[in-house]
Amino acid sequence: MSDRFAAENDDARAEFAVPAALVGPVEPTARVGGSIDEGAADDAEPRVGAPAGQPGASGSAAAEAARLLEPGSLARAARKLARIAAARLIDAPDAAEEQLRRALVVGAAELGSRERAELRTRLVTAIAAQPGRARDVARAAAAAAADWAPISAADSAHLWIVAGRSWHRAGAHTEAARAFDHALLGEAVGYPPGELAQVRAVFAESLNHLGRYRQAAWQFTEAARLIAASPTERHRHADLLWSAAVARECCGQESEALGGYLRAAGLWGEQDKIVPRARCLRAAAWLQLRGPGGTPRGPWWVTLDVLLTELNRLVAADPAVPHVEELRRTRSQFAQMCAQVSGTVEHRPPERGPRPRRADRPRSPEPSDPYEWWRSY
Repeated sequence: MSDRFAAENDDARAEFAVPAALVGPVEPTARVGGSIDEGAADDAEPRVGAPAGQPGASGSAAAEAARLLEPGSLARAARKLARIAAARLIDAPDAAEEQLRRALVVGAAELGSRERAELRTRLVTAIAAQPGRARDVARAAAAAAADWAPISAADSAHLWIVAGRSWHRAGAHTEAARAFDHALLGEAVGYPPGELAQVRAVFAESLNHLGRYRQAAWQFTEAARLIAASPTERHRHADLLWSAAVARECCGQESEALGGYLRAAGLWGEQDKIVPRARCLRAAAWLQLRGPGGTPRGPWWVTLDVLLTELNRLVAADPAVPHVEELRRTRSQFAQMCAQVSGTVEHRPPERGPRPRRADRPRSPEPSDPYEWWRSY
């Protein structure tokens, strides 16, 4: 730290020595010890101790307390603490967090609403600089978003997104979905299309973990729409359409899922990405075969024949392991489909046992991988 900051901080600490007696000792913030499951609420604030002047307080301390309780004195002390926090943010974010929490307590009665909101935003930055604090970041960001709501809708929306992303990283998908709802229900999010698409994709992933597949499909589709015209986002565009198709299949929108798989397969083909293209085409073929009432809804044999032709040509030119594996899977599934049509075997998708029908599918997939049941396509 520079000499200027050191001198300024010493002055601030000296000025605030007695207010520390007013607010009492600040209890250490509950740390997570590297585990995001043990975080305490970020809004927990230092407890207020007994005011100076009560029995036990020295006369000089009581006089100094009276001086510091003059109008505006607590706001000045809070600003001093905020400057100390700013100086410590890079090298000691935990110390900066403590000073910002003190500032919020000390200045609560005298700081304006914007200053309080700015302090809460700085608190989010200080906590985020400390690893393993995703839950604490989320709580602090939600509190800051609430403070910004009557002042700036855009700042509030941004902080709700920070909270949502942090809850998502912590695996708290119910809280993440609520935070994203707060941010995206209005028109205040001023993110560029690519960044907003990423936000909607994370939102959709949390919705998938909650078994809310229809809403997840909509968010994935919106994310894909936002970047559809960008030539640099073709890979992500195809991936989002694929994710939307999977979510639609999970919620029983099989016709819409079929269209999504075929569209994603076309985009993967334009990029010469044979592995995701093969998986999308195989998923599409199963949906074409398994139509309403057992009647095929499309020429599944044509879909797989196109894929087999591409894979045979590719393997002949480049027998790489991924290409050979995709050819093996495609041949195996084509044989299963033919056997099912001929009535010699029950419909049994590859390598994952009987596929649950729409009514039998579990409502909530395993949190570790909500799409595990279809990855063998």
